[in-house]
Amino acid sequence: MIYADAHADTFYEAALKGHDPRAEGSPLHINLPRMRRANQRLQVCSVFTPARYCGIEATSFADRIIDCIDANVGVDFAKVGSRKDLERVAKASSLRIGLIPWLEGASPLAGDMAKLDEFFARGVRGIGLTHNHRNEVADGCGCAEPRNGLSDFGRKLVGEMERRGIAVDCAHLPQPAFDEVMDLIKRAPCISHTGCRALVGIVRNADDAMLRSIAERDGFIGIDFYPGHVLGDAFKPGTRRATCEDVAAHVLHAIKVAGIEHVGIGSDFDGFEDTCADLKHLGDIDNLQRTLGAHGLNDSALERIFGANLLAYLERVLP
Repeated sequence: MIYADAHADTFYEAALKGHDPRAEGSPLHINLPRMRRANQRLQVCSVFTPARYCGIEATSFADRIIDCIDANVGVDFAKVGSRKDLERVAKASSLRIGLIPWLEGASPLAGDMAKLDEFFARGVRGIGLTHNHRNEVADGCGCAEPRNGLSDFGRKLVGEMERRGIAVDCAHLPQPAFDEVMDLIKRAPCISHTGCRALVGIVRNADDAMLRSIAERDGFIGIDFYPGHVLGDAFKPGTRRATCEDVAAHVLHAIKVAGIEHVGIGSDFDGFEDTCADLKHLGDIDNLQRTLGAHGLNDSALERIFGANLLAYLERVLP
């Protein structure tokens, strides 16, 4: 079984803290030895920009993360920018694991469409339109209600992303902007990393209508491993620690609502410190596979969830 992950902050952490993603002993959730043992073929690499950066500072910060990704490309890692690249790294004979830079929040574009081409040239093939805060595209899920929808720049950006083969990622995107994106898009969208709001009722999680909207447009939904998304009141004193059972519940709910062909993994590893008790890093991924198997998912379904669905989605949207 191959493994492919739609979202992790590993290279963000590596860039800021100097950790080596190729070293067994690194404190990162994801490192090369764990990727090898998991038979990982692809990692979507979050290029996250904190809210304190805007304009040229946001652009420069994103460039710093992509510089770190580029510095690791070589014997062990290959950048994936096209369907042909994807096909090469997906092969069992490939010795290199594919990496795709992916903006988490459109702040690095600084409201300038010319920067979209610059980031495309640097290998960015997906953009999460917002994070929790407001940017030039829309209000993020952390903004107070009532939230503003897409700006004029945001509406234009969606079309230009699709024209270039850049995935439209609705993670962190609340209504009404989410609904506006669904009305605009012509190609398959995604929610790279999320929980299900039916199970944990927070704005950050996708509700059933969102899950159905993504599936109806032949998109992809990645379930993440952040305890606060998969277990209610996860960090409240006295609450038990989240486990693979909690993650599995969200995977199974997403499958029920959106269909098996649209659901996968967007771990969010290295994007948080407090982990699920039995899913502390990529080395524990077998625990989640066994848990889902125990809930009745057969080998074919597990292959879809842990890699095939994400690869198929990217094949539909990449240039």
